[in-house]
Amino acid sequence: MNGKPAKVEVDRGERIQALCAAIWEQRASARCLGYLRVQTSGRTRELILGTQSLVTGGFALLDWEQAPLAEVFLADDVGDDYEVELDSERSVEGTVLARALLRTEDGRVTEVDDGVRCLRRASTGWVVGPTRQRSPISPRPTRAGQPGSGTTPSSIIEVELDATQRRAVELGPERSLLILGEAGFGKTTVALHRVAHLHRQARAAGRSFAALILVPTPGLRRLVVSLLDRLGVDDAEVRTFFRWIAEQGRAVFPDLPERDSQAAPLAVSRVKRHPAVREVLPEIVRGTAAMREVERGYRDHETINTAEQLLHLFGDRALLERVAELAGGAITPRMLRAVLDHTKVLFSPTSEHQLAHVDADRLRTIDGQSIDAGTPMQDAETIDVEDFAVLFELLRLRTGGDVTAAAGLSRYDHIVVDEAQEFAPIELAVIGRARADGGSITLAGDEHQQVDETIAFTSWPEMLSELGVGEDAEQITLAMSYRCPPAVEAFARTLFEPRPVDPDPAADDPALVFTHAAHELELVSLLIRALVDLRHHDQPASVAVVCRFAASARRMHTLLAKALSCRLVVDGDFRFGPGISVTCVDEIKGLEFDYVVLPDVSASNYPDTPEARRALYVAATRASARLWLLHHGRGSRLLPAAPLSP
Repeated sequence: MNGKPAKVEVDRGERIQALCAAIWEQRASARCLGYLRVQTSGRTRELILGTQSLVTGGFALLDWEQAPLAEVFLADDVGDDYEVELDSERSVEGTVLARALLRTEDGRVTEVDDGVRCLRRASTGWVVGPTRQRSPISPRPTRAGQPGSGTTPSSIIEVELDATQRRAVELGPERSLLILGEAGFGKTTVALHRVAHLHRQARAAGRSFAALILVPTPGLRRLVVSLLDRLGVDDAEVRTFFRWIAEQGRAVFPDLPERDSQAAPLAVSRVKRHPAVREVLPEIVRGTAAMREVERGYRDHETINTAEQLLHLFGDRALLERVAELAGGAITPRMLRAVLDHTKVLFSPTSEHQLAHVDADRLRTIDGQSIDAGTPMQDAETIDVEDFAVLFELLRLRTGGDVTAAAGLSRYDHIVVDEAQEFAPIELAVIGRARADGGSITLAGDEHQQVDETIAFTSWPEMLSELGVGEDAEQITLAMSYRCPPAVEAFARTLFEPRPVDPDPAADDPALVFTHAAHELELVSLLIRALVDLRHHDQPASVAVVCRFAASARRMHTLLAKALSCRLVVDGDFRFGPGISVTCVDEIKGLEFDYVVLPDVSASNYPDTPEARRALYVAATRASARLWLLHHGRGSRLLPAAPLSP
C-alpha cells in the first residue's frame, strides 16, 4: 500500500531527477538505471548507473557492466565499506551511503527503490510503498529443523521402484526395452537399475558382462558414473556418444587425423547428421565422377586414405547439392557453402607443416599453442566428430561389417542409450551394430526434450529399427513424477498442451515464480540479492542459473561473480552438490537441481517455436524444489498470461 513519503525521501527523489535530467540534457539517449552515493577520500559522490559512461564536472554516469565502481552497487549494501581496484596500480576505498534502482519514463524518474521502500511518482506527487527488491523465491520446506532438507530423496537412484519399473528392470537379458516418460519420471533411474540387475545376474552365473551407457552431454555422463557406483557397477563404459564413437573410429581407422575439430559451424553438423547424407553414400562406395578422375590422375599409384572418402563426399559440390535436394529444403545453399568451406580447412595442412622448412625455435608461440589456434585455420588436419558415423556406414556398405585389418567395432552385452531423442539415425545404426549376439539395448527418451539443433526427432519405432531391435523391444511409459513439484510440472505441460480455461490452481505456489524486471540492472541486482539470501537460508542446496545459450551463460556468470561465488559450467563439469552453477540449456539434459533460475525468458531467447518450447521445457523440468523465471523487456509468449511479480 502506498503512503505519504517523508520530506527526506521526496528531496532524494527530486535530487535524483535533477541528476538524470542533467545527463539527458547532455545525451538524450542515455539510460538511467541505478543511483549510488558513496563517501570516498573525504568527500561524497553521487553516481548514476546506465548503459554507457559520461563524466563531467557536475555529474557522473557509469556503465553498470564495465565501470569498477558499478561493482559496488551489485556487491555492497548501505553502510558497507568497499575497496575497488581501478587498475594494477590504483584502487579506491569508500563507504556506501545510499543505493537505489531506478525506473524512468518519458524523461522522468518514476521510481526510486532503495531495497527498503520504493518511492513512486504519482499524479499528485511522490508516494512511498513496499520495495520491489525482496526475493520472490522462498527456501525449500524444512524437516526436523534442518533448513532446506526438503522432501525429495538424496539421490534419484535411491527410490522404491513401482511394479511397472520393476518389471522393466527384470526383463530377460536378451530383451530390448524402450522407456518413455516426461522429464523427472525416472527413465534414467530404470535404465541404470536394469544395468545393475543384468550385471548381478551375469556375476552370479560366472559370466562376463560388458555394458555401455551412452549419453549426449558430459554433465550427464558425470552423473551416470556416480549413480552406477551407488548401484555397485564400476566396470561399465559410460561415454558421451561422440567420445565413444571417436575412440572406436580411431581404433578401426588408424590413419585418421589425431585431433577432432573445435570450430565446426552449426550448419556443418546439421548437414552431416541429416538422414539425406546416407542416401548418397552408395555413390561414394561405387566411386563418383570426381573420385574416378583422381584415380586416373596423380593419385593412380597411391592408396586413398580413410579420411579422403570424406573429402569426396563433403568437398564435392554436385554431390552435396543432391543431398540438399533429397533433404527437401532442410539444407540451404548457405549451409552447403559452410560445409564446402569447412571441408577445405579440414584437409588443409597446418601452418607448422607448411613451414616445416623453418627452424623449429622460430615456430614456437608465446602461449605454447599451435600457430593456427584461434584463427580460421585452427581446424586444419582435423576431423569432425560427426564424420565417424559416416565412415562406419561406408565401411558397412563396402564390407558388410565394421571390421578392418586394424580392429573392429567393440561389442557389448547391454547398451543404454539415454536421452535417445538427441541421436541421429546414422548414429543409432552404429550403436545397434555394437550389440553382441544375444545382447540387448535399453532406449530412454522424451521427444519433448529434443533440444539439439543439429537433428530432428523422427519416431520411436524408427529409432528402434535403426538400432536393429524394432521387433524385439518391449515398451513402458512411466506415469509418475519423481522430481518436479506439481506447479512446475503443470507449467511444463502447458508448453505442449492447450492452456486450461480455468485460473491456474498453482498460481500462488511458492515452487513456481515469475518476475518481470524493468531493465537488466534491476534483474541482475534482484537475482544477486535473492541468491545471497538463498545460500544463507539453504546452504545444502544446489542452484542452477540456466541461460538459453552458452554465450549468455558466460556473460551472466561475469555479472553474478561481481557479487557472489558461482561456477560457470559450459563443459559438463558439474559438482552435483551445494553451490551455484551458471550454465545453459545444452548442458543440463538429464540433470536436476534443487533450485533452477531461468534469467533470460525473453521473447528473443524463447520465441514461440517448437525448438524454444522444447528448450524451455528441458530447463524448467530440472527443478526439484523451486523454479524462478525472469526476464526484462518483452517476455516470451510461452510464459503464462498471469501477472508477473515486479
